[in-house]
Parts: sequence; structure tokens; C-alpha cells
Amino acid sequence: MSDPIGYLITVTWNFLVDLVIKTNRALGVPETLDSIALSTVKVVLLLLLISLDLLVIVWLERKLLGRLHHRRSITETGPAGFLQNIADFLKFFVKEDIVPEKADKFFHHLTPILYIALTFLPLALIPYAPGIWVARIETSLLAVLAIASLLPGIILVAGWGGASKFSVIGAFRTGLLLIAYEVPTALSVLSVILLAGSLDLVAITEMQTGIWFLILQPIGAIVLFIAGVMELERAPFDISEAESELTVGWRTEFTGIKFALFYAGQYLQMFVYASLFTILYLGGWNGPFLHPLVWFLIKVHLVIVLLIIVRVTYFRPRPDQVVKIGFKWLIPLAVINLFWTIILAPFFQALI
Repeated sequence: MSDPIGYLITVTWNFLVDLVIKTNRALGVPETLDSIALSTVKVVLLLLLISLDLLVIVWLERKLLGRLHHRRSITETGPAGFLQNIADFLKFFVKEDIVPEKADKFFHHLTPILYIALTFLPLALIPYAPGIWVARIETSLLAVLAIASLLPGIILVAGWGGASKFSVIGAFRTGLLLIAYEVPTALSVLSVILLAGSLDLVAITEMQTGIWFLILQPIGAIVLFIAGVMELERAPFDISEAESELTVGWRTEFTGIKFALFYAGQYLQMFVYASLFTILYLGGWNGPFLHPLVWFLIKVHLVIVLLIIVRVTYFRPRPDQVVKIGFKWLIPLAVINLFWTIILAPFFQALI
């Protein structure tokens, strides 16, 4: 067996397909609905696997932060403290749901659900390995960016709906971050589109079989990484959640399971961003010897580790400094990268 992982994936999926078809026949479901049932199974399986990986990512961040801070981090709950994440989730689940008296109760209840739903949607469009994705469309890159652009709006509504000065200031700081990172992100992605000649994430991955776009566009990769940290609202660009002056920022008035949904959504957003960066600049699933899915997950988690290291390395700038970074440095660098790509695109395409 030359590829045990590929064999395991194939056997497992064939078993699920056979189980779904047999169940549909036993229940008298028409054959025309089999494709819908199989798509549902894909979505549920993806959600389960990503949820399990989120537990690993949160545990990894806690342990890595502990090592970088020269402390032990979590150790007591489960092997190496791994079950602490599950204990925290149960704690969030049973905590009281407190709604401020002056809050907009409709949006206070609705925004956590919308936030977690929108962070899950791009996962269906990400190609994890050849043939392993929920849906493939020709404009999948544009769709992922469009979904991501909706999240700041939900954050603004969530902060405003909390009727707290801390949450309102945090929400407007999110809008300030949007001004700083949106244009550099668009220009960096545009450079990749010009180089690959496609908006399809699968096609962009396949274009990097020989050489990664990171080598051809190092400036664009740096710009997109920094803009991504801003978009994720992670340190050092966590000005909308700054604990020193805003408690928890726009999430201040959310408790219990609602806070947990926002918390999980931010880690989901980090996974999506790391996956997108991997596809655009690190060759996606391409790599020697190992199964493509293994290569994809290794690259994604290396990007996440880099995000964690950045979190504890740099200081938090002021809001006005964040805007200056975006307009004074990121946008000019993104424009230089765009012109670099336009001028040398024929040469780059010959290399690819």
C-alpha cells in the first residue's frame, strides 16, 4: 500500500456513500436526492474534523505561549492539558446568558449565530487535497473574500447592540482596522490572480506544482500576512479587543455560549486565513513524498504557529499607528508587488 492515507480516505468515503444510499433506499427516499444527502454528509464530516482541529489549535497556542513565556501552561486536565479546551467549552455552555438591559436584544442574540455561520462557509470552498473539497466554483477565491468582508459588519452590529461604551469603541476600532487592511489585501490577492490567471483556488494550487508563488511574490506574501493579522484582530493588531483599555472590546457584553461562539469563530477565521495563505503562496497541497492532505495541513499549521509567535513578539500599536502602517507601508508595498507582477508576468508564467 503506497499511499495509506489516500487509501483510508477512499475506503472511508466509499463506506459512507454506500451507507447513505442503503439508508435512503430503506427509507424510500428517491434516488434524485442522493446527491443532496451525500453533500450533507460532506458538510457534517468537515464540521466535525475542523472542530476537532480547533481543539488542537487552541491547545497548541496555549502550550506554545507557555513555552515562549517560560512557563508550563496547561498541564492538569487530560494528557498534557489537552482536555482543558473541552472543560472550557462545557464551562461556557453552562454559564448564565446575561443580556444588558439597554442592549438591542434582537442583534445581541443574532450576531453570534451569524458570525459562526459566516466563518464556517469558506471552509466548503477550500481545496484540501486533489478531489477533497465540498464545492468547487470558478470564482471560489472571490467568494471567500466576499464572505470575509461581511464579518466586520457583524462585529460593528454586535458592538453597537451591546449598548456599552467598551463594546461600541471596540466595534468602531474594527472599522478602523478595515480601513487599514482592506486595500493591501485586495492588491496582494489581485497580484496572485494576475499571475495564476484564475479565481479558482484549485487552479491556483495546481499552478504551483513546480514553484510556489511565495518565491515569485515575496513582497505580496509579507503584505498579505500582515494584513491578515489585522483582519484576524490578533496581537499586535488587537486594538478592537485591547484588554488594557476596552476589557474585551466589542465582545464585552457577551457571556456564556455566545462568547464561546465568537471565540470559536475567531479561531475558525484563523484556520481559513492560514488555508488561504497556504493556497495563494505556499503551493497548497503540493509537496513530495507525503499525501497532499498531509502537506496542506502541515503548511496551514505552520502559518498558525507563525501567527502565534507574532502574537507574543511585537507591541500593540495605537489605532492611528495602525492606519499609518496600512497607508504608509502596506499599500505602497502592495502596489510595488502589483507592478512587479505585471512587468514580469510573462517571465513568471514561463517558470510556472
